[in-house]
Amino acid sequence: MLLLLAQQTNQLTRLKDSLSFIVHPVLIVVDLPSQLYAWLTESTTELSELADENQRLKDELLFLKVKLQKFEALETENTRLHSLLESSFKIGEQFISASLIKVNQHPNTTNIVIDKGSRFDLYKGQAALNEDGVLGQITNVHPLTSSIILITDPNHAIPVEINRTGLRTIASGSGLKNTLTLPYLPHNADIKIGDLLTTSGLGGVFPSGYPVATVTKLAPLPGEAFMHAEAKTVAKIDSTRDILLVWSQQQPIPILSGVPEEPEVPTDNAR
Repeated sequence: MLLLLAQQTNQLTRLKDSLSFIVHPVLIVVDLPSQLYAWLTESTTELSELADENQRLKDELLFLKVKLQKFEALETENTRLHSLLESSFKIGEQFISASLIKVNQHPNTTNIVIDKGSRFDLYKGQAALNEDGVLGQITNVHPLTSSIILITDPNHAIPVEINRTGLRTIASGSGLKNTLTLPYLPHNADIKIGDLLTTSGLGGVFPSGYPVATVTKLAPLPGEAFMHAEAKTVAKIDSTRDILLVWSQQQPIPILSGVPEEPEVPTDNAR
């Protein structure tokens, strides 16, 4: 009867439309838990994905920062080695480069160890420099390593001359960082604060013309024959890592020891 009535009249349609206003809020309330669950699930998934992406981006950023630090270190090392090579070409000496591997500090002496030795034809007494100036000289040679005494060591002395006047004297190690003393300067010596001291070439150990130190202190000593004088090393000895070993004689030096070349036999062209 209801179906027939619905086909013949529109009364049931009006009733259905009226009931929909009452049923609709009920449907919303019934469907609310499922919608809330779906929203929470979607939000949690998005939050988890965002957290994972954030962590991934942080890891990538850290990796890129580490690579950037490596690139910066390589750039700095490349610049330092370029300066080192430039200085070697300027001085025109036979040389080989080495790297610092150890610093030995004792109560009365300080020396450093480098990664080159007798297999590179290094020898005891050989001069050691960096891109700025003189560091010291080799005291012990082993096949793979060598020890260098620094010019600041109290047991070391180096012949120098004042670049401005050519006055020659001796610079001795003080035992202090980057500091030398000039113990044999008379009071009337022509020397000023700021004067550059270079190797004089006397003694045959250090070739002449290498920068050693700049004068920082001059003080008269009443009743003494010599004044008190100090100088600061040109080379930053406490932060040196790359080193040049220089041969005092201008002759070809092989990089690696090997079979010596046979000397050329002079030919007699006389007929």
